[in-house]
Amino acid sequence: MKLNTIVIPSFDEHNQPRPNLTMIHGWGAESRVWQDWATEKLSPEYTVTLIDLPGFGKSPSLPNSQTIEDDWINALIAALPEKTHLLGWSLGGLLAQQIALRHPEKILSLICLATTPRFTQNDGWQRSVSPQIIGDFIQAISIEISSVLKKFWRLQLQGSENGRTLMKELVKHMSSRNMPTLKPLNQGLTLLKDMDNRNQIKELTMPTLWLLGERDPLIPQEIRTQLQELQPNAQIKIIPGGSHIPFFSQPDETADYILKFLRQQ
Repeated sequence: MKLNTIVIPSFDEHNQPRPNLTMIHGWGAESRVWQDWATEKLSPEYTVTLIDLPGFGKSPSLPNSQTIEDDWINALIAALPEKTHLLGWSLGGLLAQQIALRHPEKILSLICLATTPRFTQNDGWQRSVSPQIIGDFIQAISIEISSVLKKFWRLQLQGSENGRTLMKELVKHMSSRNMPTLKPLNQGLTLLKDMDNRNQIKELTMPTLWLLGERDPLIPQEIRTQLQELQPNAQIKIIPGGSHIPFFSQPDETADYILKFLRQQ
């Protein structure tokens, strides 16, 4: 099963391909949500590959199984360029961490954007999303998909400057998108609920950047203390005013942090 990719080619002055940067989006989204931003901000210096998660955008969905996490990760690995910088946003960041752990020879550097090693709270991990919120989404999504996705987009932009204007732009984008079906939405929520990379990320050897939004309502910036303990060698940066969709609320600042980190490599 092959996932859909969007490749934005980039060449240097000698007509040689620029280094690869692969990007994996979050739950309820698709690659088109950041295609224009990546084209304008990142493709002048990198050959950008955008991957649609299974069942999102133009990617086919995967069957339900007991190994859904491995199935998603293996499908993403199959879509990667041979060697690439890897950027994952939200759920895409959780998956990107596992890709880097399983195939470090493919990953030049790792950028975790508005994400965390574990998305939901449990004992010893309180600065994250309540399991009740994920449970409510799982229950609601089975009744009506479109309104739940709009609610999720609105939640991600809470607290950001010009939130109302940004929400109108996101709703406009959603009206022209490929609406995901119930199966991949539930699979993604299950991954958000269950995935836990905390005990493994110390093993990451490639340069890593955690890039968090100052006003992210889902992942508070205070998590940086725990990230420093879990991965002491990683860089951790806070985007002033950033939401859970920082490339949308703070597009220039987000790109600047990413490019500064990548140029260091």
